[in-house]
Amino acid sequence: MQTLNLEIEGSLTRLIFSRSNKKLNILDALCMQEFEQVIDQLECEMPEVLLIQSYQLNCFVAGADLDVIASQHDSREAKALSERGQLLFRRIEQLSCHTIALVQGTCLGGGLELVLACDHVIAVDQSKTRLGLPEIQLGIHPGFGGCVRLPKRVGWPKAVEMILTGHTFSAKQAYRVGLVDLCCDVMDIKQAEQFLIQKEVTTSQSRTPFWFHAWPLRRMFFSQAKKRVLKKTKHVNDHAYPALKKTLRLLEELYGMSDGLAFARESESLGLLAVTPSCHHLIRVFKLGQALKHQSSLEEWCPIKHIAVYGAGVMGGGIAWLAAKKHQVDLHEINEESMRQGMLQLDHLAKRDDTRLTHIRPTMNDSGLKQVQMVIEAVSENMQLKQTLWCQVETQVSPDCLLLSNTSSLSISEMQEGLKYPKRMAGLHFFNPVHKMPLVEIIAGKQTDLHVVHRLCALMSEWGKYPIVVKDCPGFLVNRCLLPYIKAAVDALAQGQSVAHIDQCLKHFGMPMGAFELMDRIGLDICLHVGKQLNQTFPEWFEQMVERGVLGCKSERGFYVYQDNQSISVNTVEITKGDCNHHHLWSCHQVVDACLLPMLLEAWHCLDEQIVSEKDHLDAAMVYGIGFPPFHGGLLHYFEQQNQKDLWQRMSELSLDVTKFKP
Repeated sequence: MQTLNLEIEGSLTRLIFSRSNKKLNILDALCMQEFEQVIDQLECEMPEVLLIQSYQLNCFVAGADLDVIASQHDSREAKALSERGQLLFRRIEQLSCHTIALVQGTCLGGGLELVLACDHVIAVDQSKTRLGLPEIQLGIHPGFGGCVRLPKRVGWPKAVEMILTGHTFSAKQAYRVGLVDLCCDVMDIKQAEQFLIQKEVTTSQSRTPFWFHAWPLRRMFFSQAKKRVLKKTKHVNDHAYPALKKTLRLLEELYGMSDGLAFARESESLGLLAVTPSCHHLIRVFKLGQALKHQSSLEEWCPIKHIAVYGAGVMGGGIAWLAAKKHQVDLHEINEESMRQGMLQLDHLAKRDDTRLTHIRPTMNDSGLKQVQMVIEAVSENMQLKQTLWCQVETQVSPDCLLLSNTSSLSISEMQEGLKYPKRMAGLHFFNPVHKMPLVEIIAGKQTDLHVVHRLCALMSEWGKYPIVVKDCPGFLVNRCLLPYIKAAVDALAQGQSVAHIDQCLKHFGMPMGAFELMDRIGLDICLHVGKQLNQTFPEWFEQMVERGVLGCKSERGFYVYQDNQSISVNTVEITKGDCNHHHLWSCHQVVDACLLPMLLEAWHCLDEQIVSEKDHLDAAMVYGIGFPPFHGGLLHYFEQQNQKDLWQRMSELSLDVTKFKP
């Protein structure tokens, strides 16, 4: 067999996933067929103990075949696929032998549903071990029995939370919530196996709290869950994330239902969700992100152990925090107050993981530079300041130490001028906040060695980021595409549309925040600075707002008024534009076109100039960099699905020059 092996050790039989033609074990057509054949054999020659594991130390089973799900257009066929998986796992559940799953590495989706069908579960405590049901993030819900079995394992409240959020757990976290029976170190696997082999199979004690069984309290629980779902989706249309509401409704129905009926309802619901455009687009975006993460491998390079970060501001502190998960970090600063503020920021982040602080050493000098393998600077956006810093640092680090600039607009090629070893320098453009935003732009200067670029792609993937390689040009990729979008919103405001209306329409389309809230979060002064870098002119009244100190969230006044970092109202006092009393409000479709079509045109120019190498990379950058709605599949993909003749007409009406791109 190509995907599974059976190894018999006396009374113990090991069923081992042994995929050789793919990096991950997945439940595709071949694997499912061989799995069914194995179960046929086991039902005829029943062992005393069946232990299910994987030869791949970093992957148990990563889930079902997403290509198959994305290809579904008939709900009956999608339902049949779900029923096939349910039947297979029910056969495992009904084996008369003792079944144990040994989870080492990734165990997601269908992989966890397989585990739930076993009597006992061991999770190996290593960094790659993650267990969860993330299907909701792909526009569906578990379909191989997970909606039925998970509540029995972890209790109804925790099961509803896990399925609706798609959160994954480490081995220790999985043990704490009752998802697994044992959590062990790699060295103790044999002992853990023997312990569970000798353990009698008993009905586990329910983790569902007593109050959940009382109808009024259970109804209140689901009512609160519904409010949280509606809060997540209140700004977008009903077709954006249909899986959230339908999954919650399904889970509420399943309580108290017999297993047979519950499995039938699960497969029926999955069949309907798997054929939605939202599901297909979310799977596409997920695969775009995975493609970015697997561009390069770290295996051929020496590991990075020690890093220096210059600048303890918002970006520098965020980068230090990110790097400290895997490396020792020296955080350099020359200003005591800046360092104090930076450490306060790190203390706040330490509430998530206080062990990282022990990996960060604050310093007010250049000590430790001889030991580092990488230096990242995140000082002010000033070319002279950055070049002075690099000339100072280069003389103190080893010749093969990587020199990286976190810049949003300045030329890496210019920074390389005057360096003794310019080939080792590149740009790393992180997005704010660093610990949340998944995209990183990797900028290759004219003299940057290609091996450095590959190494950075692999390293950023190790840090959990989506790296995208872009050409060294003003604004790089994301900011260059973003600027026409926010500039178009400012122009719409000047034409009589209101701040609230424009932002509401963009959020209804699916943007995570409106254009004006985004400008406030970035900083109006930063928007103006980047605009000048890209030769984009903002209106005089916009510049006057900046001169008056109306800078956005950081000054508590921008297009909105802020309190405790939250917007509380539109800033009607200091915005002189956008009075709609005497103007006709545009439709949401008109607002979306006015803001997104200039962004689309700029994206076409970026592809034409090869700022980014592939269309899919650009779509991924828009989703993971600015939050373009993933349920639309990406900026280019969204507009490619539309009638092209109509699209050209709409762009012409906005006076956008598309002559160069018309077929």
